[in-house]
Amino acid sequence: MDNVMLIKPSAEYADEICALRKEFLDSKTRLSGSSSLERFENPHEWIDYCRSYENRATLPTPESVEADEFMLVRQKDNKVLGLINFRRYLNSFLEEFGGHIGYCVRPSEQCKGYAKKMLALCLEKCREYGLEKVLVTCRADNEASRRTILGAGGVYERTTWLESEKSGMQRYWISLNPLKDYYNSHNEDGRL
Repeated sequence: MDNVMLIKPSAEYADEICALRKEFLDSKTRLSGSSSLERFENPHEWIDYCRSYENRATLPTPESVEADEFMLVRQKDNKVLGLINFRRYLNSFLEEFGGHIGYCVRPSEQCKGYAKKMLALCLEKCREYGLEKVLVTCRADNEASRRTILGAGGVYERTTWLESEKSGMQRYWISLNPLKDYYNSHNEDGRL
């Protein structure tokens, strides 16, 4: 796999952001985890919008939660391969349907392992932030996303119905400290 990194959106990537947005819109593919990039023709306005989520004092609405938007960038050509959004905590909607993380991979770069790599890198950010487990959801008909979540250690909890999408949303929890979970679930005192 190519060397890739997660970086925050910046003006340096304005052309790449526009190209990624156009590719999604042209393919009529959903831009999940993109901080509503589809609504922004001007990449600089979108970058500012993403930054507004990084501080509780600048959140766009009272229902908004603090979040960090990242781009997955391939180092050899600086191509933006995907977007991933890490929500630091959950409101009632995210708690039921959206989870801590949403992501999308550029249509021309799908099925190359980038979603798996992007999710793994984002889980490191979640761990650094201090979370012990994260909720990741996907539409019931999104087999690729389901496999990505399972590959990251996701444990299926249940499926809930999202009326606005007319779709079931599968809920998975990913432990960021599996060793701690293991020892908490076993009585090690009896072995001593």
